[in-house]
Amino acid sequence: MTKTALITGGAIRIGQALAATCASLGYRLVIHYNASEPSAQAFSESLKKQQIDHCLLRCDLSRPSEVTQLFDRIPDPFKPIDLLINSAAIFPEQDSLADFNNNWSSVMGINSYAPIELMRQFSEQFDGSDKNSETSTEKHHVDKQIINIIDARVRHNQQDRLVYRWSKTLLQQATKDLALSLAPNIRVNGIAPGAILPPPGKSDDHLKRLESRIPLQSTGELLHITRALTYLIEQPFVTGEILSVDGGEFL
Repeated sequence: MTKTALITGGAIRIGQALAATCASLGYRLVIHYNASEPSAQAFSESLKKQQIDHCLLRCDLSRPSEVTQLFDRIPDPFKPIDLLINSAAIFPEQDSLADFNNNWSSVMGINSYAPIELMRQFSEQFDGSDKNSETSTEKHHVDKQIINIIDARVRHNQQDRLVYRWSKTLLQQATKDLALSLAPNIRVNGIAPGAILPPPGKSDDHLKRLESRIPLQSTGELLHITRALTYLIEQPFVTGEILSVDGGEFL
């Protein structure tokens, strides 16, 4: 039976690369987007040419009323969701203590509340399963899983990117806590990218300037993130792990 992956923010940047990797592993795709409709439509056309079964799902993750209805809006042929990837996030340019009141609701809503609420909805799909059944195949090979995109910078204290880092720190903790709460039927892991893509609106020169402070003397590539995703999907004995992919930048 074909499995389905839901990727939030799956129309652009890292999210799109994660979605394409899921397709290469045989998943049908539910691609969430909000403001990136042109990119979502272009990605959809590319998937159609490859005959990859998918659908687009628009939702404003800054609105709790929309987030709580997201799983209900997934078309029936794509249910249940077997893999949830929480990739959508916002990264405000100005994020100091002075910007706290401007950023708190939107950043915490999209980067923390939405993924945690979607994890709750994901788990509710399987509430009827018997966690203690010795005959359950999921007891031996857990193929229901959640992968959250964190950020390697949460390992360091900084004076900027405050609300953004706080939001990702909360998501990291939720990843570990829910790995315990949802075991043994659901695995929950995270990927914490370092310098992989320049921030929106920045050129590749932005990444070049970072190379000297990274122990491996190089910034990363999307391939490094998609390989981490493949590892977590295919490794059935890992849960509660945050896999840093940052070249050692935040050691």
